[in-house]
Order: sequence, then C-alpha cells, then structure tokens
Amino acid sequence: MTADIDFTAFFEATPSPYLVLDADLVIRYVNPAYRAVTGRSRDELLDRRFFDALPENPSAPDDAQHSPRASMVRVLDTGLSDTLALQRYDMSDPRRPDQFEERWWTEVHTPLPGPDGAVKWIVQRAEDVTAFVLSRRADGLTGEFNEREKGMAAELYMRARELSRLNQELRLAHARERKVALKDTP
Repeated sequence: MTADIDFTAFFEATPSPYLVLDADLVIRYVNPAYRAVTGRSRDELLDRRFFDALPENPSAPDDAQHSPRASMVRVLDTGLSDTLALQRYDMSDPRRPDQFEERWWTEVHTPLPGPDGAVKWIVQRAEDVTAFVLSRRADGLTGEFNEREKGMAAELYMRARELSRLNQELRLAHARERKVALKDTP
C-alpha cells in the first residue's frame, strides 16, 4: 500500500535544505530551506548547472576525492548514495561573484533511478555546519577531524539543531495551549 503523500508539499515544508539535480547536474528543484541557507533565489538556482549556480572557490583547499563534484559523479556512476560528512564548500557573494565566504557542509547525495534503472535524479540534502566548525576553531581546537570524527561531529551538530528547532516548536505550542487555557478560565 502506498501512502498518499504530496512530496512537493513535504519538501517545501521541511526545515532541511534539499535540491534535486538531473543527470547533467542541472538543478530542477530547490526547497525554501536550501534557498535560505545559500542566500539564493529560485531564479538564481533553477535550471542552471549546479557548479554555475554555486561556483567552486578557486582559492579554497583542493580535496578532489571528497568534493561535492566527486560525490555526485560517484552517485551517477554507482547508483548508490554518497555522504560527505564534513566538507568545505565556500559560497560566493551573489552581488560580487569573485568574493567567497568560508562555509562547511554535511551533504548526502541520493540517486533516484529512471524507468531504465539508470540514475535520473540526484537528491541533495545539505546542512550548513559552518557555525560548528568555526566554534571549534574559536575554542582553540585546530587539529583536523579524522573521518570518524567528521561523521560524528556533523551528525551531532544536525541533531542539536533539530532538537533546538523542536524545543522552539514545543515552547510555541505550550504558549498557545496556555493562552487557550487562560481564555477558557472564568
């Protein structure tokens, strides 16, 4: 039995940043959370090749094996999901494309096959973990993460953000219930 789910509504409502690429790495869908975290509009992203819409910083350290480009190619080649636990991918300023801001991400690239079984779409979930990485530096922790630590740190950061969001929702729900209860009190 298939659930009657409006997936577009789901992606529009989720606080997690998602986009969908076709097999040519052209952005075909981007949700509001992704637009917010990248500071880009739909028009700046949709129907553009990923690396044209979100160019790579030419002066950032090169990590070709663990780059978003390599991850997307692996997904296309293998048909398997690929995760980048902690990845530096700087964001250019839309008004000054030659200016980049240091940004850190955890990304999951998930393939969706077409009728022939080949990868037709790649769904990217990208969480901005820049605040976590920069706070680690501010605490004087300058050593590099090993692969296990990268995964754990990114997962912990994402869970902490989700917990914070859920706590805020709980506080708002409690405030609404309290307001209703006080209104009903004689």
